Amino acid sequence: MTGSLRTVRARGPAAGVRAASLLIIVASVAASGASCPQVLRGYQVGTMPLPRTLPAHPSLDQIIAAVHDNTQRVRSCMATQAVLVVPGVPRLSARVACEPPRRFRLQAQTAITGPELDIGSNDDLFWLWLRQHKPPIVAFCRHDQYAQSAARRLLPIRADWMPEMLGLVNFRPEDRHQGPFPLPDGRIEIRSTIDAADGELLKSTILDGTTGLVSEQHLFTSTGERLASVRTSRHRVDPPSGAALPHLVEVSWPASGVDFKIELSSITTNSSSGDPGQLWQMPAYPGYEPVDLADPSVVIGPPPQPAP
Repeated sequence: MTGSLRTVRARGPAAGVRAASLLIIVASVAASGASCPQVLRGYQVGTMPLPRTLPAHPSLDQIIAAVHDNTQRVRSCMATQAVLVVPGVPRLSARVACEPPRRFRLQAQTAITGPELDIGSNDDLFWLWLRQHKPPIVAFCRHDQYAQSAARRLLPIRADWMPEMLGLVNFRPEDRHQGPFPLPDGRIEIRSTIDAADGELLKSTILDGTTGLVSEQHLFTSTGERLASVRTSRHRVDPPSGAALPHLVEVSWPASGVDFKIELSSITTNSSSGDPGQLWQMPAYPGYEPVDLADPSVVIGPPPQPAP
């Protein structure tokens, strides 16, 4: 994993303003073939030996009710023996924890180098840390400042969307939902319009036509630029909660250069997640400077181009 942050001191009247070019390059972004919700096509989910939860021709309300029933069964979940898979990088052992709506933690490490990645969120703020980022920083932003901050370009999804990466999906009543739209492979699509600080966002949610389980989520700007994608598969029923949860999660944030997979070998639900004072607290890594992405002097921009 590599990353870069370039700090430039402005001259003249703009002296003292920091321009930071922050690029998270976990791997090259894989081409998805999706450019806007209307042209999304099937994604091979694989075999899911799960019971039918939707009727043959479900209504929008029936689909939303089925998705919410599955999500509401999970108050918390944790996978302590996960694996983070990044193209071209050795597999990393990982730990994932989640307590909706905003508490989320993804930590990854190697046996040789120790911690490598830490993405987290608590009730007040979220953070992102990469061991190999130069210069060494811990980027963070308060939730109530996210909409007006440069953080939206670094992490294009809000903290309360983090649990949806693990299959805990919600269709918010304040958003506008349309569908279902049948797809050629038997799946169905729900299209949502979301009001954001700088314009509307479009979200495409693709579900299995019989189980109602979400297999893809794609977030777009109003002009069709893809901001984020999550694909979930290998669903299994968790006996304690009765929820069907994915055991393979594929994440792509094109603007940040982020592309990775999480393999979850086992998931524990609705149990104590250890010391919440440590798990949900922003870490302090020695030698890494905290950088507030809501600071107006911090500007997230394209990475510096190599000299010809």
